[in-house]
Amino acid sequence: MHLVKVDTHKKHHYIPKFLLNGWHSGEDEKLSQMRWIREQITEKRYKGKSVANERHLYSMGRLTVKPNPEIERKFMSKHVDDPAAIVHKALLANGLHDMPEEQKHTWTMFLVSLVFRGPGSVEHIRERGIDAISSQFSSGTTGQSDSLRELYDLYQRRDPSLLDFGTYALPELIQTSTYNKLFFEAEWKVQRITKTKEKLLIGDRPLTLFGPEMKIDLIYLPLAPDVTFFISRSEKMKRWIASLTDVQLVRQMNRGIVEQASIYVWGSNFEHRKLLERRLERTPAGSGIGIGPRPRL
Repeated sequence: MHLVKVDTHKKHHYIPKFLLNGWHSGEDEKLSQMRWIREQITEKRYKGKSVANERHLYSMGRLTVKPNPEIERKFMSKHVDDPAAIVHKALLANGLHDMPEEQKHTWTMFLVSLVFRGPGSVEHIRERGIDAISSQFSSGTTGQSDSLRELYDLYQRRDPSLLDFGTYALPELIQTSTYNKLFFEAEWKVQRITKTKEKLLIGDRPLTLFGPEMKIDLIYLPLAPDVTFFISRSEKMKRWIASLTDVQLVRQMNRGIVEQASIYVWGSNFEHRKLLERRLERTPAGSGIGIGPRPRL
């Protein structure tokens, strides 16, 4: 009898299920996925594991017969999401109280992963990788060695292996980008919503930026339908957050989430339909990193 090895890493989650599962609700224990279809905002109910993923998003040779999901299996799952799930549970239970420095490093890396791992970000990184190869060649091949000419011809045919060039940088970017230091050294805050029944939303570009990108005036991530997480380096923005009632806070954060989303927004239910109709763009965002205003096509 021969055992068939099943590839369990075909679907790559750019928002992991440990975060999305908090939005499960109702008798079906699912969340609501909302988007524009045929000129109207539609809602469908899914489990968290079934959304915010793409087949072989980070795989090497993703256009070949046997894509290699090494980055998802050995890095995203093992070194980013699995440790972050433990920290997420601790944040929901205890906030930032007595958080060990190791957990802060773990959560920082997870936050940075959200900057780079979404479909638009990965496309952007792949494009930059191809551009890096292209820049090594002039418009013609006169005077080049045979080996350089071969590589140039491969690039011209967009060989699948060259399309992966930028993707190799993902683990290093997530561990060593300028965002790591900015996020780690900024002030963090966890706040639970208790004085309103309105729920927080989460989008497919879940890190929401308020203020200039590299200043990190305020970064927001919903941890659950009633729990907010903030990173800030601005006293003005800290005072602004502190001045908001729970209702105002939910509405301001949801507006930011919706306005910076690309295609999808998820919630516990369909209560925010009018907000999506007003604020969610009808066309997908272009390629670009997953923080700040949505990139244009």
